[in-house]
Amino acid sequence: MKKIILKLDRFFFSKAIIITLFSTLYVTCVNADTPHSNYVSQQQLPSLPASNCQWYQVRCKTKFGIKQLEYMAQKNEVNRINYQNRYNTQYPIVLVHGVSGFDQILGLVEYFQGIPAELRKGGAVVYTPNLTAWEDVYVRGEQLMSFIENTVLPETGASKVNFIGHSLGAPTARYISGIKPEIVASITSVNGGNYGSGVADWAIDNLFGTVLEKPAVKLISLSGNLLDALSGNPEYSSDALKTLKFGSSKGSAIFNQQFPDGQPSEYCGEGERYVNGVHYFSWGSTGIFTNFLDVSDPILALTDKLGYWNGDESDGLVAKCAQHWGEVISVDYSMNHLDATNMLFGLHNLLETNPITLFENHASRLRGLFL
Repeated sequence: MKKIILKLDRFFFSKAIIITLFSTLYVTCVNADTPHSNYVSQQQLPSLPASNCQWYQVRCKTKFGIKQLEYMAQKNEVNRINYQNRYNTQYPIVLVHGVSGFDQILGLVEYFQGIPAELRKGGAVVYTPNLTAWEDVYVRGEQLMSFIENTVLPETGASKVNFIGHSLGAPTARYISGIKPEIVASITSVNGGNYGSGVADWAIDNLFGTVLEKPAVKLISLSGNLLDALSGNPEYSSDALKTLKFGSSKGSAIFNQQFPDGQPSEYCGEGERYVNGVHYFSWGSTGIFTNFLDVSDPILALTDKLGYWNGDESDGLVAKCAQHWGEVISVDYSMNHLDATNMLFGLHNLLETNPITLFENHASRLRGLFL
């Protein structure tokens, strides 16, 4: 009887081990990182053929010549494939617009002017979701989460995305990595309002509590509703008051306490580059008048004068040091806040690096990151 019981114990014990192993394998497979369906990895160049022929061995030299021709053909093909996929990151790229932003307006004006098209020429899979123009990051973050889970991941088959967020788009993307980091490969802040905006601080001090508060908030909210309607989302409802409160130094500080991943250890420093499975990058700029044809430059000159910068330089809406997050690529470009996304109509500083080039370089960086 004891032997039978012992055999039964061993049987059930072995069965439990097998079930555990299969369960572990299943979970691993389900949670495995998967690239998007059109991902093409970096191709390795073929090895250069070596010649062991003597000078008098004609047949040997002929065979070696054929091998050289085959090598050149293979090399050209590999270079062609790699060039076609130079921006083909393992996970889709999602460009997240900032406050008063949009995807496209009437198919003519782009927030990220010309950038998605250039990245796609290099094989990138790019999405540009349209979020509410004037809202806080919590609402926008939920909208973005829904877009990623219901559109990007199902359409591409990928398990993660690369976020590149401009202005308020940077903390909006960070909301996702704080709530659901397993669907985020990297977050890049471009002229990001990671510590708020000095303009929002000025507005709170000088408009709130005055007779100008209600008409100003109503006007800004209406402009946001118009932008949303023109960009294809008339159901959105802008709330300028919530946006300004969140975009203040106080509102951003509260958010950073909740979502600190990648935050510099000290203001104007660098943060951790890799936290909880997510890579963090940032770049930014300063400058106001960068192109005399750009009608937005005088507006940014005004906001630069009004904003509280505590002695720091600004891009017209965000202080230079507030643009730091994670690995800082550079914040020394001569661009204003809108130049950073090649707005308006590509009228950036002609003496500075083209903003599109910065996005192309970063797509190449992200492509190499996950090899």
